[in-house]
Amino acid sequence: MIDKLYDFVDRLSTWPIVAILVVILVLTNQAYIGRREIIGNQIQLLESRRWYTPTDAEQFIGDLRDQNQVPYYVGTKVTLDVIYPITYGLLFAILLARTWGPRFTWTLLFPFFTLVFNLLESGTIVYLFLTYNNGPSNVAWFAATCTMLKTILFLFSLVLVLNGGIVRLFRVSLY
Repeated sequence: MIDKLYDFVDRLSTWPIVAILVVILVLTNQAYIGRREIIGNQIQLLESRRWYTPTDAEQFIGDLRDQNQVPYYVGTKVTLDVIYPITYGLLFAILLARTWGPRFTWTLLFPFFTLVFNLLESGTIVYLFLTYNNGPSNVAWFAATCTMLKTILFLFSLVLVLNGGIVRLFRVSLY
């Protein structure tokens, strides 16, 4: 299975695809800045926290309800928060495939699982909003776990990309 994933990523490893992914990342980052301005800086989003409890999630949902921002936030969770992880996951995978090569196909699992946990986090947060009943939900524990794993795997993927790039740079310049 991992060989098929590597072959898929390797086929997408072209400069035009990388350029498109970078443009999408820039545009989605701008959209995130816009979302932050609309929602306000006084509310810390669940996905930007290291950890949160069901009570924290309930407070967050209540804060957004008080500001009438729930439809906007949920709308961006099912659009922006789907496009962004797919884009950075694919970009990380391409960079890992190009820098680490076919011998280290296992490195592709890190951006893949980062993407999976990010999508699970977003879906679970949307579920929390849709099933909100004026009380904490234990489902928030799953969302918090996905947030934490997403963050750890994202950082590890980033380290792998940087390490692979540095090693490749020095390996090429030595020959």
